[in-house]
Amino acid sequence: MTRVDRASILALTLFSVVVAAGFDSPGSRRQTAQSVPSTADRVAQMRHHFSDVTLVDEAVIRGDLAAVREPALKVARVAMPAAMPASAEPFITELRRAGQRAAEAKTLEAAARATAEMVTACANCHRAVGTYPSPPMPARRDVGGIVGQMQEHQLALDDMLLGLMIPSPSHWREGADRLRVVPLLPAKIPQDLKVTDETRKAEVRAHQLAEQALKAESVTDRTEIYAQVITNCSQCHNLHSKVWGPGRGGFRP
Repeated sequence: MTRVDRASILALTLFSVVVAAGFDSPGSRRQTAQSVPSTADRVAQMRHHFSDVTLVDEAVIRGDLAAVREPALKVARVAMPAAMPASAEPFITELRRAGQRAAEAKTLEAAARATAEMVTACANCHRAVGTYPSPPMPARRDVGGIVGQMQEHQLALDDMLLGLMIPSPSHWREGADRLRVVPLLPAKIPQDLKVTDETRKAEVRAHQLAEQALKAESVTDRTEIYAQVITNCSQCHNLHSKVWGPGRGGFRP
């Protein structure tokens, strides 16, 4: 399974939910969600938006700062989805601003933070209009070696991404728990890594962040942790002499 598969699946099916309780929005405003029925046009727009956000996310994880700019600029220019209520407008603005910050980022850490903020803006909009993505879960494929291990890491981050974006506490916890236990065996690390010890440190850091993610309850904390997780991934991938990480064709060894 690739992140592209997940992006397509996430955007294919939307269902409407009325949220009875309010939630904390940017600037500490309280909002009450209004259910908005899905339409074919809106689903297509959501799929497009999610695809661009996912491309930014993948580029950060790969440690490919140059590849962040193009999809981030598309996010910065997103149009208001068809027939959306006025309550969504502040969050579309928030999404655009985060996309612009990602496009202008000079470091992977800054791009990672902007990416997490984009995802959170999506979640805030979903809450505001009471319409949530409903992704069916694809079957896993068992792949050996370093690619298989990286795909396990990727599955963990996919669930954490969904946990932020839907938003879904269960997806967040599942992803964090997977990241907490998935190993990166030293024998499987490519031999052309510049500093193998740094790779081991990155794995330890990933497990530590996963522990923090399991304890995080607030949107603010989860957003910050996700930014740190994908920054850690990018730093580890940058130890490799070639592009290393998720992409349109799946995980690239």
